[in-house]
Amino acid sequence: MSLYQEVRSACQELGFRPRKGLGQHFLIHENVIKVILRLINLSEGDEIVEIGPGLGFLTRRLVAVASRVWAIEVDTTLVEWLRRTPLGCDPTLDLVHGDVLKIRFGDILPEHKVKLVANLPYNISTPVLFRLFEERDRFSLLVLMVQREVAERMAASPGTKSYGTLSIWCQIHGHILAKVSVSPEAFFPRPSVRSTVLKIGLHPKPLIAPDNLPALRALVRGAFGQRRKTLSNTFRGLLKRGRGEIEEFLLHEGIDPQRRGETLSVDEFIHLAQALKTVT
Repeated sequence: MSLYQEVRSACQELGFRPRKGLGQHFLIHENVIKVILRLINLSEGDEIVEIGPGLGFLTRRLVAVASRVWAIEVDTTLVEWLRRTPLGCDPTLDLVHGDVLKIRFGDILPEHKVKLVANLPYNISTPVLFRLFEERDRFSLLVLMVQREVAERMAASPGTKSYGTLSIWCQIHGHILAKVSVSPEAFFPRPSVRSTVLKIGLHPKPLIAPDNLPALRALVRGAFGQRRKTLSNTFRGLLKRGRGEIEEFLLHEGIDPQRRGETLSVDEFIHLAQALKTVT
């Protein structure tokens, strides 16, 4: 039976229709699943968190090799379905019924790092990504299925339309090691957008010290809140000082005050955040 047939059979048995509000699109393409397994470099002894197991098509391949899998699913119907399948009896699997945006990872995961794989719903992918970066010390590797536009934002370079807060946060925490495009035909129901699988290697430590993160957040918010603003105007809102003082400050840091925030590289954002902390 193909994965498409399995989805149709399960939905018919459950009287279940994928919920648009939860962004439910089940992966039904075997080759894409193989790509994900290759990117996560699945091997014996691995411990893996899976966000959004759905009907368990990837999950059953994970538990066949890994030593332990935590599968986090928010949909009650799907959780009950998974518990009735052979997966529900597999000692390797810990099925966690909960919302990834609210769940306390420390309550379910070990202290050492584990791999993470996720098919992120389009409607909450950005907040989930920020949550994962906050919990980055728990993970050794991220393999994520996201909407193509989200992937473009994560990898974007300064001065491009896609460059923004998500670009900065992704790049201070890690780097993209591989990306694979996925067509809508790989899902049921078929989404209206293309997807991308990303393999993200996490830096040993974020590129900025934790004490400087609040200053970076404020700077990034100001820089991208109104993209047409020059940095001299952005910093007036941050420092509450006159234009002359602000321009002098920026020039001292080697930054043209007439530049716009969207032209700053990640390293320049980090440098200015560190400098900003010393004068606020």
